[in-house]
This record gives sequence, C-alpha cells and structure tokens, in this order.
Amino acid sequence: MEEENKKDPRDLNGDGKVTLEEKLKYAANEIKDNAKKLYDKAAPKAKELFVEAREKGEELAEKAHDKLESLKEKKESAA
Repeated sequence: MEEENKKDPRDLNGDGKVTLEEKLKYAANEIKDNAKKLYDKAAPKAKELFVEAREKGEELAEKAHDKLESLKEKKESAA
C-alpha cells in the first residue's frame, strides 16, 4: 500500500504519468543542480589558482625586466 502512495519525482505535473518530456526536464534539472554544486565546490580553488598564477607571472616579469636591465648595463659598459 505504501508503494502505491509514492510519487515519482519525475512526474513534474503530478498526473501520475511520466512522459518523455518530463523525464528530459527532470534529467536537465539534475544536470543543472549537479553543475551548480560542482561550480560552488571548484570556484574557490579556481580563484586561488588564478591569484597564484597572476603573482607568479608578475614575479617572472620582474625577473625578466631585471635581466634585461642587467644586459643593457653590460652592453653600455662594454661599448
């Protein structure tokens, strides 16, 4: 008796039938919910990695600038 009272969550309009359209909409909602959960989980780490990459890039740019200045000084002193 209890099994008869269970409603299929895919029956979106509550008519007791699960159509292909309802199955597709239900699956799409599941995918959307899972994507949101994954985004919420990944976003903080992605932001952290972005900041780290930006800092590393700035550090490398500074080293390259220093190296260029050093080479310019050597060229000028050799001339």
